Amino acid sequence: MGMRTIVAAVVAAAFAAGAQAQAPATKTIKVQSTWPASITLQDHLRILAERIDKLTAGAVKIEAMSAGQIVPPFEVLDATNKKVLDGYHAISYYWVGKSPTMALFAGPPGGPFGMDHMDYLGWLYVAGGLEMWREFYQKEMKLDVIMWPAHPSSPQALGWFKKPLRSVADFKGMKCRQTGLNAEIYASGCRASSSTTTRRACTRTIPSASSACISTCGRA
Repeated sequence: MGMRTIVAAVVAAAFAAGAQAQAPATKTIKVQSTWPASITLQDHLRILAERIDKLTAGAVKIEAMSAGQIVPPFEVLDATNKKVLDGYHAISYYWVGKSPTMALFAGPPGGPFGMDHMDYLGWLYVAGGLEMWREFYQKEMKLDVIMWPAHPSSPQALGWFKKPLRSVADFKGMKCRQTGLNAEIYASGCRASSSTTTRRACTRTIPSASSACISTCGRA
């Protein structure tokens, strides 16, 4: 019997023994996202909840809540730290106001600048990025949370604009919704053109763009 067969047999036996044991009580985990219920990012949280339910044979269930169901979107990190929530589903660059380092763990770092999503996953799982992420949150930020990567984002576009841009001067008078370090870059690079950069949750971006409250956004 080869090594692979031995390992498979041991694993099968362990699963068989576990199946014969009494089923544990169901644990329900309250997880709120920063996303509105209508977008695909919230669908990802729902899919994650379904997979965990299947993998644990119903022993662990995630109550997948959308933005605002218990706390406002940008308060989910603090709410999890304070045990108001059991967890949250978001992207860390929303909290660059707490520390610019948050942008490093936002896949890709800084928004559209740096690694793509495959590079990012390699950094997390092979090059120590995940350990650094957890250490930063717990030791540096003093947060009682543990991070689990759920879904990396690909490099973000410069923006979706309502009119053509041919020079920096075309930014004049614009209101631009950006997140993370992108907001600082837009504010710095377009300052001479009197462009206004704002941070807002995804729950408000699409309606704001449609109603002309903002002229462009970096992420819907």
